Amino acid sequence: MKLNNKTILITGASSGIGAELAIQLAAKGNRLVLLARRCELLLELVQQLAPHAHEHLYFHCDVSDPDQVKDICDWITKSEVTIDVLILNAGFNGGFSVKEIDLDLFRQHVEVNFFGAVYFIKYLVPEMIRRKSGLIAVNGSLAGYRGMPKAAAYSAAKGALMNFIDSIRIDLYKYNIHCTLISPGFVKTPITDRVEFYMPFMMSVDKATHIIVRGLERAQTEIRFPWPMVCAAQVGRLLPNRFYAWLMQSSRR
Repeated sequence: MKLNNKTILITGASSGIGAELAIQLAAKGNRLVLLARRCELLLELVQQLAPHAHEHLYFHCDVSDPDQVKDICDWITKSEVTIDVLILNAGFNGGFSVKEIDLDLFRQHVEVNFFGAVYFIKYLVPEMIRRKSGLIAVNGSLAGYRGMPKAAAYSAAKGALMNFIDSIRIDLYKYNIHCTLISPGFVKTPITDRVEFYMPFMMSVDKATHIIVRGLERAQTEIRFPWPMVCAAQVGRLLPNRFYAWLMQSSRR
């Protein structure tokens, strides 16, 4: 699917990968429907975008709030805005401590990273099914491949998202709806700016977004990068549990 002259919805659009996706996809002649919590940043972004004849749309939205998501999706449907592509990019990583598990923080990881994608799929995919056309992309993480140290909440939420998109890909196959999992390693964004440990093979957001757009146009089932991190994650899946636990805890001392 060539990403031009499409209507594309992007969540988590105010910064990082979401904002860069908006810039690159607007430049290709697409109409964008942008959602984010931070209104000022979102408005600044919209003013930078290449214009579209039908104007880009933008909404303040906390993707973890099912009522907000439903109201926006209802408006989109009633306004007869046909969404060709869903890029469910919103994410959250607030850390994790096994010594004192913060249940509210854990719940926020799941609500943003997992349900923040599920809600949009629930409300907007039925129209794609009716048309028998569409593309759904969710932003996972290589951290979802296997448990990571001090990241149990984030890894669990991303792992759930990975399995969810893998399952609905089967269910949507006969409707000609493509499902893509985006599995980045470390990308220079406001989220990684808050991380204190060493992050190898850090990639610029511009380069990462080019890879994502190219992968979406090729209808890849998974877009993974950078390759050294992908290979490490794949090998990690094969390691015995006890050895993997020893290796990972040693790496974070």
